[in-house]
Amino acid sequence: MSLPRNEPVPLRRKSPANSWTKGLRGFISFFALFVAVGFLLFQLVSSILLAFSESGWIGFRSLAAAAFPLSVAIYLGFLARMKVPIRESRAPIINSFILFLLWTLLLLGIDRSNQLVQFPLEELLYGSTIAAMIWRYKYRDSFKALLACCYGIISGALAAVILFGINPTAL
Repeated sequence: MSLPRNEPVPLRRKSPANSWTKGLRGFISFFALFVAVGFLLFQLVSSILLAFSESGWIGFRSLAAAAFPLSVAIYLGFLARMKVPIRESRAPIINSFILFLLWTLLLLGIDRSNQLVQFPLEELLYGSTIAAMIWRYKYRDSFKALLACCYGIISGALAAVILFGINPTAL
C-alpha cells in the first residue's frame, strides 16, 4: 500500500528516555570506562612492578616506556593545540570499538608470550593504548568515542578469555 503523493511520510519518533534510563545508561557508561581504564592501569602497573623486582634500571626503563606515549599524547592533544583538518573524513565510532577489540586481543597475546625483560614492550604497548584513548577522545571530542574504545577493550579482554583461555589479571 503506498501513500498518496501529497501526504507527508510519517516519521517514527524515538520515545523520550526518562531520567531513570538516562541515569542507568550514564552509570553503565562510567562503569565501562572505569573497568577498561582500570584494566589497562592494572596491567601497566603490574608490568612496571615486575620490572622493578628484576632491577632498578629495568624498572626505570619500564616506567619510562609507560610514560612516553602518554606524554606525547597529552602534549599533542592538549598543549600543542593541533587541529584535525576540516576536510578529513572521520571514521564511524564502531571502528574504534573494533580496532580496540582486536588491539586488546593482540596486546594480551603479546603480554602472555613476552618474556623479554630487557626491552619494556608491554609497558610501551599498554601506555600507547591509553594514549590512543586520550587521542581518540580529544579529536572526536566525544565521550561516545571514548566509550567505544572502552567497550572494545573490555570485549577484547573477554574474547581473549573465551578464545585463548587467557586470564588477563594473571599476566
